[in-house]
Amino acid sequence: MKRTALYTALASALLLPSLYAHAGPQAHVVCAYNHTLGDDAIMMFGKVNQAMWHGFFGNTHTDAYSSYDLLRQQPETTCDNKADSSAYWVPSLRLPDGTVVKPAYQKTYYQANNVDQYPLSPFPAGLEMLAGDHHGTKPNSRITFLCANGKGYTNTVGEVCGLRKANDAVQFNIGIQFPNCWDGINLKPHHGMANAVYDVKGQCPSGFPVKLPTVNMNVAWVLHGITSLDTAKAQLSLDPTMNGDAREEHWGSLYTAHADFMNGWTEDAARFMTEMCMNQGMDCGTNVPYGYSKALANVWVSSETPSTPVPTAQTLLIQDNWKNGGRTRNVETMSLVKFKIPALPAGQDPALFKYKIRIYGGKVEANGADQIFFYPASNDWDPATVTWKTRPSCNYSSDAVLYLNNKREYRMVDVDKAVRKALAAGKTEISWYIGGDRQGNHYQFSPADSKESLLLMLTGYKHTPEI
Repeated sequence: MKRTALYTALASALLLPSLYAHAGPQAHVVCAYNHTLGDDAIMMFGKVNQAMWHGFFGNTHTDAYSSYDLLRQQPETTCDNKADSSAYWVPSLRLPDGTVVKPAYQKTYYQANNVDQYPLSPFPAGLEMLAGDHHGTKPNSRITFLCANGKGYTNTVGEVCGLRKANDAVQFNIGIQFPNCWDGINLKPHHGMANAVYDVKGQCPSGFPVKLPTVNMNVAWVLHGITSLDTAKAQLSLDPTMNGDAREEHWGSLYTAHADFMNGWTEDAARFMTEMCMNQGMDCGTNVPYGYSKALANVWVSSETPSTPVPTAQTLLIQDNWKNGGRTRNVETMSLVKFKIPALPAGQDPALFKYKIRIYGGKVEANGADQIFFYPASNDWDPATVTWKTRPSCNYSSDAVLYLNNKREYRMVDVDKAVRKALAAGKTEISWYIGGDRQGNHYQFSPADSKESLLLMLTGYKHTPEI
């Protein structure tokens, strides 16, 4: 039996989680429903079919014996981001007529606030958390209800949900906000003891000092075949009474809503979400990679100073002009970048993955948008000693094109074909020249050691419909 009431007592003043309209940094993932079991690997580990009925999302192998190691060993997931093999589960929903219905999907928003003053730490491998109170009898500040055709999120039950539109379906959502301040010690909660609590205005209490992204689950039931749902009469599953192997089922009101989260993100994804994105105040959206590597080396070289190495701390520069005699008659400045290649995951469909460069910067001139190019280069160069005269050869046959204006922002460059070719040749590193503007313009980009970083990302996605 779970002991989640402690979270309600530790919650601060009444707060409706704004699952869609969050102004701060965030990321999100959509995970389809996969299966229903009477299992709970967090609070009833190993006790097969002795917990309440739960609907499971995310990792397709979740059961009573699940752990972080098993989630990563068997990473098949219903989530649209392949980096997320987490296990999410919620109690089953029973309609007023007694019909037990399956959820359609859940959309989880990973959110943060006050990151400038109180930055986030990545989810630790093996973290497990609870939210809500399965003994609840009244509104909970961290649980919200929504009729898709209704008046918005509310803490109270009693609204009657109607059809989303004529001849469509009734949609009912439950939002569950998890605690986001970890004690830094216990990966797993225990009966009567929480391993995480809620922040207060972005600050974590002294006993729970590690601030994590806030997990906001939004579970959707799409109910065809009915025209309305009285939320005061809907019920959620509770732990059964066991008579040997036989189950005596119990049900409670929607105030018993709760959820479980078992972290199954790749370590690179968990780190990126916090350090490379949300702590920078960014809305990551779906751009959380399966794996990534910072540039091993980056430097610019120029025909204007053909024998001079460039100091390490630098902005990456690009300048070129193919007019008035071409690049051999005009100053040419190109940036060299080198990356370790993140490995493709074993046992997964490689067609679902793509390699991209994330680079921050833009054009200097404000005269519209132009193209620059990523030309292949050999890996045998050292940023401390390379000069224009000693640089690797460049054949000006590009692997990728970046069309950009003078806004300083993150740019994503598709280099998938080139990276896979390098992998097929047995390479573990890959280099490019960035250059080739033909109009005499200038470009500036942030190097690897800047706060914006310079990354080679491996992303993996599949479509998970929200219906």
